[in-house]
Amino acid sequence: RVTSSNSTNADSSRSHAILQISLKQKKNVFGKISFIDLAGCERGSDTDNASKQTRIDGAEINKSLLALKECIRALDQNKTHTPFRGSKLTMVLKDSFVGFCRTLM
Repeated sequence: RVTSSNSTNADSSRSHAILQISLKQKKNVFGKISFIDLAGCERGSDTDNASKQTRIDGAEINKSLLALKECIRALDQNKTHTPFRGSKLTMVLKDSFVGFCRTLM
């Protein structure tokens, strides 16, 4: 996990962390548990004096959080299309939101 400092936090995470445990019997998957630690939303004012890479990381964090929000909104509103391809985060978590699953936040 990558960390860096910004104006409000000396040890700010620069990425999301996902740990997935698949429960298998031979080749059949019969369960999966996902533990997700989302990086916090990055405000532009927190990265004023930051390096270019820190600003890019912040933009990517915000992009993936926005994509997650849009997926949750589409599911809540029973839309015909859910935009899971909006980020790598939502593509990885897709099976946590559709089908026979239970999700706890």
